Parts: sequence; structure tokens; C-alpha cells
Amino acid sequence: MIQAKTISLVIVEDDATFRKSVMDMITESKDIFFEASFENANSFLMALDSVSPDIFWLDISLPDGSGIDLVKKIKEKHPRTLCLMCTLHDDDKNIFDALQAGADGYILKNSSSVKMLESIYELMNGGSPMSAFIARKVLGSFHAVKGNGDLDTLTSRELEVLQLIAKGLLYKEVATALDVAVETIKKHLKNIYSKLHVQNKTEAVIKYLSSKR
Repeated sequence: MIQAKTISLVIVEDDATFRKSVMDMITESKDIFFEASFENANSFLMALDSVSPDIFWLDISLPDGSGIDLVKKIKEKHPRTLCLMCTLHDDDKNIFDALQAGADGYILKNSSSVKMLESIYELMNGGSPMSAFIARKVLGSFHAVKGNGDLDTLTSRELEVLQLIAKGLLYKEVATALDVAVETIKKHLKNIYSKLHVQNKTEAVIKYLSSKR
């Protein structure tokens, strides 16, 4: 869903060709604009205090550092700012590490331009966008979790809610899928957070992903 407000974005990407393609894609959008772009970690960190976008778009492999480490630094200074990882890495370690660092979404560079734009809107609407391949990994980990402490305390409906949240669905989409009210989903999530001893949906997803490690 397109936001009424203009969305500001900062990109950190060392591949000049890919960076330009993303910027060209965003330029064609009427409600998203680039506040700044950086080709390496050092130049970005030097400017971190002077930028404050709605979303940071980050690669993982940078010539002078890791985008995952940048997420940690971003969250320290701007805890409510959203971080979207866009990378070639589809292995469990990078996925888990990025989510644990505080990444709010994780998409692959082979995603279509439509998926990339949708990911930006999903983030702004409270979702946790993931590429299909990443989502399958997340769901695979979810289905594989058995006998993992706190997760065993969730009811079958709470597990359903968590599964849909892990796919990146918005609260209202989860409510529609389960044919219940949005307020009911919020109550389920409140119970999930309490049982898993977490503060938000990202931490809840990390909880069961980490249980597989």
C-alpha cells in the first residue's frame, strides 16, 4: 500500500551498477526519494549523525565492513528507523545475524523491482518483507522447531499468527487470513511476546530462528 507521506531512504551499496539501478527505480516513484547514498561503510559512518531517513537500505558485503555491523550502529543512534537488507547472501548465518542485529527486512538482489518497491511500502506499513527464498528458510526453520523451551508454550493459533508474521504479512492481512479482527491478532501477539520474553515481532521471529542454530 502506498503511503500518503513521502518516504526518505539512504542506500549503502558498493556495487555502482546495482546502486544506480535501485536509485533509478526509486526516482521513478513519486513518493520515495533518496536522502543520500554511500558506496562504503566508512563514508556512511562519517555521515550517520547527519542523516535521518525513514529507511536505511543496506548491502551486507562492503569493501570496508559489514552491513550487519552498520545495522547495529544505526539502531543505537536511530532505534526506530527501519533497516532493509538487500544482498546476495542467502545463507542461514547472515540471515540470522542480520535479524539479530535489528534488520527489519531481508530481500535478495535478484528480487524484481516490483518486489523491492513493495518491500519499502511493507516496512512503512509495519511489515517485515522478505524475498520468497528467505521466507521459505524462515518458515522451514519455524516448522522444524520442536521442543524448544518457550516456543512450546505457544498455542496452535499463536503459532499460526507467528508463522504469518514471519512471512511479512501486515496485522490486517494476518487477521484476514485467519478470519478474525485485527485487535484479536494484536492480543495474540501480546501473548506471544510475553511467552517468548521478547519486545516485538522481529525479536519473536529471531527467537525461533535462533533456536535452530
